[in-house]
This record gives sequence, structure tokens and C-alpha cells, in this order.
Amino acid sequence: MRERTESATAPDGRRTEAAAPRPLSRNREYNLLWSSNVLSQLGSQATLFAYPLLVLAMTGSVFQASLVEFAVAASRMVAGLPAGTVADRVPRKHVLLASEAVRALALGALAAAIAAGWAPLALILGVAVVEGVSTALFSAADQALLPQVVPQSQWSSAVARNTARYYVATITGPGVGGVLYNAMHVLPFAGQAGASLAAFCTLLFLRAPQERKRIASAESGGLLHHTMTGLRWLCRHRLLRVTVGLTMGFNAVFSGLLLVVIGMAQQAGAEAQVGAIGMLMGAGGVLGALAAPSLRPRLTPHAAVMLLTWGASALVPLLAVLPAGYGYGAVLGCVAFLAPTATAIIATHQMQITPDSMRGRLAGAIGVSLGAASALGSLGGGALLEFSGTVVTVLGATAALVLLALLSTVSSPIRDLAVRGTPEPETE
Repeated sequence: MRERTESATAPDGRRTEAAAPRPLSRNREYNLLWSSNVLSQLGSQATLFAYPLLVLAMTGSVFQASLVEFAVAASRMVAGLPAGTVADRVPRKHVLLASEAVRALALGALAAAIAAGWAPLALILGVAVVEGVSTALFSAADQALLPQVVPQSQWSSAVARNTARYYVATITGPGVGGVLYNAMHVLPFAGQAGASLAAFCTLLFLRAPQERKRIASAESGGLLHHTMTGLRWLCRHRLLRVTVGLTMGFNAVFSGLLLVVIGMAQQAGAEAQVGAIGMLMGAGGVLGALAAPSLRPRLTPHAAVMLLTWGASALVPLLAVLPAGYGYGAVLGCVAFLAPTATAIIATHQMQITPDSMRGRLAGAIGVSLGAASALGSLGGGALLEFSGTVVTVLGATAALVLLALLSTVSSPIRDLAVRGTPEPETE
């Protein structure tokens, strides 16, 4: 499945390299996994702004619009740990296929309801919950499968490319979704159902590694037992606790800002520029992912995290003074540019110290943190904007980022990332 780089000693004493790993661009299984995720995320990004815009059109309430984002994030949070356990207990390809099939059915049903003129908030929230659970399952299986289809020497590059795929979807998805929504409210949701179906078909061609040995060697017990075993294992590792917590805090602020920016643009009469805001944010993320291979050798892991947290702390206050629309997109794009390098470093260290039998549950724990972050960030951002106004909301987000930056600066596990080698995966 993978080619490894082996060191050998030549007769004259020089060390040589044999069987260099093939480039990621020629790794069939990685590219299928990457492409299916892009399709899935493209559909999700097309409805990222369509969901709140639909609810805003129905109710005129930013807070009720935030409930939809909260439903997606909260359901992903609740399902995160069990989803990771499932990804460690059954073939991961099957988990990927099932999650995309269910997502396509749910979004297809919502599209049909909108087309029929009957789409109450309760139905929208129900579909959002299904989408959150499907996202948790897909994410856990996708992250756990990555180290099986990519050589360890390329993990960091693969993580950076995986970060890029989110922003590739972010560039095109919101813009396409905005155009489709303006043409007909049903189209973004029908498009997401079609994208999930296309991802399902792509995954059918994936030749996943044999997983019988891992599944057969798993300890006995039910879903709850395995979930708690993984959670206890995670809690014993300080580096994992700190990095997952840092990721959770940053994503809470960033997720809240996405909804806040939509609401601020809508309140300022710049609703037509919402798609452009998403495209600018996505462009920043893609450029950051392209720059990550060059930045990683020049920055220590600690410096990369500092650049992200302190840089975001300096950029976000600009949202309070810039005119609505493109300026918001520029700020979010600059923050997104800083993220891929730090993300690749942190995720690679997490994979290095996690055994394969626990990678699904690690991914599930990360999914819980992201779900909790998105839920709290979206709900808090929507409530602050509606009840306290723009300036208070932006200052609150800035204060949260400064706190994260200070904690990262003094955190010994984050500082130690700079001096760690390449640790072997730890046993259970």
C-alpha cells in the first residue's frame, strides 16, 4: 500500500536512501480520500450561508439563524466520541460510505420540502442534526484512515493538503451557494445532496487497507466501554489534552466570527457580498496551505502557534472599523492564511503519538472539541450580535483570542513541541 524510505550503508561507508515514497499527487488512495472529502465539504460550504439566510428570510432573527449552526455543531459534538469508537471497531471505508449516503438522503428530503413550499424550522433543525452526526462519522474515519494510506514522512504534507481542501471548498462553495440561493432557495440544498452522492461514488473506488487484524484484536466490550477507554487514554496524555484544547478554543472564536460576519453584513445591507467574504477567507486558507511546506522548516512549532494566535488577536479588532463586506473577508482570509502551518504541525504530532487502534477515538475527541467549539461559538456570537451589538461582539472575540495567545505562550507542552523528535506511537 505504501512505499517507505529505507536507510542503507554503502560499501564506502556512505548512507544511501532506497525506495523513496511516491509523491502524494501519485498516491491513488490518498487522492480518492482527498477528493471525496472535497466533494462533501463543497456541498457543506454551499449551504454554510444558505442555512442562516433561509432562516433569516423566514424569521428575521439572527439568533434563530444561529440555532441551525448550533444544531449542526452540537450533534457533531454529541456524536464525536461514539463516531471515533465506530471508526476503530468497523472498517473505516464502510463508515465513510454510510455517512455520505445518509447525508445525501437527508439533504435531498430537505430540498424536496423547500421545493414544495413546506420547510418549517423544526425540519431544518432535524436535517442539521443528521448532517452533524454524518460529519462526525466521516471526519473520524477519514482522519483515522489517513496514516494508513500515507507514509509517515509525508504526514505533515498530507495534513496541510487536507487543510487546503477545506479552504478550496470555502472559496467555491459559499460563492456557488450564494448564486444558487439567489436563483432559487432550494438549489444549495439540492446541490449538497448531489455532492454527497458524488463523494459516495468516489469512495466506492477506494482500496482501503485490510483492517481485520485491528478489528479482531480489539478488546471485548460495547460502544460505551470502548468510548470511555479511548477518552481515558486521551486524558492521560498532556500534549494531546493541551493541543485539543487549544484547537477547540481557536475554533470556537473563528466559528462564532463566521456567523457574526454574516449577521453584520446583513444588518449593513451588504448581504450580496456574503459569498465574496467566504471566497476571500477560502483564498487565504489555500494560500496558507500552499505556503505551509516553506514555512514549516523556518518556524519552530511554538513560533507557528504564536504567529496564529497573536496574529489573529491583532487582526480581528479590524472588523469593528472596516466597512461591511469585502473588508470582513480580507480579515478572515488573513487569519485563515496563518492556520495551515500550525494545524499541520499539531496534527502530525498527534498522529505520531497515537497507535492505530486509537486513531479513530482521537479523531472522535477532536470532533467533539470542534463540535463544542462551533456550537458555543455560533450560539455565543449570534446572541452577542443580536443583544449587544457589533463593537461588543468584536471586542469579546478579541479578548478570547488574546487569552488563547497568552495561554499558548506560557504552555510548556506547546513550547516543548519545538524540541520533540519523532516519537513512536504509544501503546494502549
